[in-house]
Amino acid sequence: MAELLDKNRIASSLLQLQRSNPSWHIEQDSLKNAWVFKNFQQAFDFMSRIAGQAEAMDHHPDWSNVYNRVTVKLITHDAGGLTALDFELAAAMQKTAADLMGLDGPGGSKPLTADDGNGLLQNWVKAFNNEDLQNIVECYARDAMLWGTDATRLIQGHQGVAQYFQTVFESGRKVRVSIVDRQSVCAVHCCIDHGSYCFRLTSQTGPLTLTARFSFIWQRKPQGWQIQSHHSSVMPTAV
Repeated sequence: MAELLDKNRIASSLLQLQRSNPSWHIEQDSLKNAWVFKNFQQAFDFMSRIAGQAEAMDHHPDWSNVYNRVTVKLITHDAGGLTALDFELAAAMQKTAADLMGLDGPGGSKPLTADDGNGLLQNWVKAFNNEDLQNIVECYARDAMLWGTDATRLIQGHQGVAQYFQTVFESGRKVRVSIVDRQSVCAVHCCIDHGSYCFRLTSQTGPLTLTARFSFIWQRKPQGWQIQSHHSSVMPTAV
């Protein structure tokens, strides 16, 4: 069994890992990170390569994938905490991600392009249409602000975001969304999306289509790219 690392060794190992990607962090005694790849195929290639390395190490990550986003959590369960195996697998993940994405610079990051920003928005759309509460909440920062299409007040924080989308998903209306148009401005640590989307849902009188305008502000967090602010409102009727 791998031995638990003490606090000093965890700190030094994390610092070394963060030199290649500052997004690595410790949360609830686990080593965590997330990547937004170019597309689903690239994300799948990453997971396939890591699966082979993890199997060879007999050390397997807790991870999830939504479109081009891969989120990982590393902990040595039988040891009850972090061991050298977790940092070894994390380093392998970082190298594999860098090889696939062609990352530049000591921080392992490039400025986002408009196409990259579209991948962030598609992550949200896929989670919404799959009624995947966990993954859609993970799209938002813990201190995010949401003014939803049906909301009567400004919602703040993960708990409020979760309650809002849970109400939508459990309404029985089978709401589905598609992007109509979008404009995006992206930089290294921030991406802003403006545009409109179309909601299709089932009402008591039959199918209904609703067009709304949106704005998303994404920020690069230690956990990866997350929504800091999201505003959605019904599109006014043209006069």
